[in-house]
Amino acid sequence: MKPLKLFNMASKMVKGSKLRSWITILGIVIGIASVIAIISAGDYLSTSVSDQLNDMLSDEITLTASAAQGSDDDEDPELTDMDVLILNGISDIEYVDVRVSTRNEVRFAGGRETATITGVDPAVWSQMTDEELSAGRFLQASDSNAVIISYYTATEAFDREIGINQMITIGNKQFKVVGILEEDETQGFGQMGGMSSNTIYMPYEAVYTLELDDDASYSISEKEEGVYDEIIFTLYEDVNQTTALENIQKKLMMSRHVNKDNMDFTIRSPTVFEGPEQIISMLTTFLSFIAGISLIVGVTGISNTMFTTVLEKTREIGIMKAIGAKNKDIMLLFVFNSAIIGLVGGFLGLVLGTILSQIIVWFIAQSMDSSYQFVLSIKSVVIAIGCSLAAGIIAGIIPAYNASKLKPVEALRSE
Repeated sequence: MKPLKLFNMASKMVKGSKLRSWITILGIVIGIASVIAIISAGDYLSTSVSDQLNDMLSDEITLTASAAQGSDDDEDPELTDMDVLILNGISDIEYVDVRVSTRNEVRFAGGRETATITGVDPAVWSQMTDEELSAGRFLQASDSNAVIISYYTATEAFDREIGINQMITIGNKQFKVVGILEEDETQGFGQMGGMSSNTIYMPYEAVYTLELDDDASYSISEKEEGVYDEIIFTLYEDVNQTTALENIQKKLMMSRHVNKDNMDFTIRSPTVFEGPEQIISMLTTFLSFIAGISLIVGVTGISNTMFTTVLEKTREIGIMKAIGAKNKDIMLLFVFNSAIIGLVGGFLGLVLGTILSQIIVWFIAQSMDSSYQFVLSIKSVVIAIGCSLAAGIIAGIIPAYNASKLKPVEALRSE
């Protein structure tokens, strides 16, 4: 017989036992829908988490001085104006900032607090920082005795709140508060949180002029002018970071007269978060495997249906063989029958799984405060169609083989 005629006959067999066929199809629908929903939602969650974590990364690249391994040099390496000059001369670099950090005593309204002082280049810091202001303005290139203080310093460090344009004393000098940073919600747990969030930013030249209190509880040496703790720089957006950093490293090695064996500096660039994405991917695979167990139940259901159909159609099989149907025709008829059941289940499972995955994705987007977007994993579609068709064929092979081996005489005697 022609395959098209066999297919039509198989379709009529499915329609002839609607209730049994739909119950069997339902098992495939549930399995396929579960797999699609889990894979699609898992892919969306993985992408969303990865994007949010990477959005938290700064574009800033940090240059620090570090003693080479095995170095016998008694003097610690330093970052100087020469390094800043080299970096400013590299075309791939957009901004270059410096950091000079220390701790000093801050006095205001009769109160005393120890704060972390960070010197920055006011000409570029506002262009590079991720900090946001709750009041005031950023430092400007013309500022010399101006500072920006953290929210904790302004509101909790002293008995009175510090406002914009008020004066505070740091070390031996007075500074005007021109800006207050937004509150850092990750800090502020009493004194322990306050110590780390009690931060003041000022022009780096001013840090060199600060004197230290001899009675202070902390121990730190005065800063040597022209020496920086860190140099921060950013690259232009269209620049290949890997190539640019290799070029920057070579130029710094030449200017500092070092090689890879005795390199006395370190360049740290933002690292893309991969761990959470891998964990979510593994969890998605595991859940998909669990959901796939329902496909096994669906395959068992198809097999059971096909065995029952063979028993019911035994006499018809005998008639078909008597009028010239071959064993191959009988086998293909029942394989087509089971394949149609699997394929219909796969298609309906794809539709249901798509709807379920969009509902799950919508809830995930709401919980993560991110925008909803339609998500349908291509691999889940392939899995849906491929697995449902394969399940139908595999489940129908044995019953179809048994049907094809029936002897015409015995089949015709069947009631």
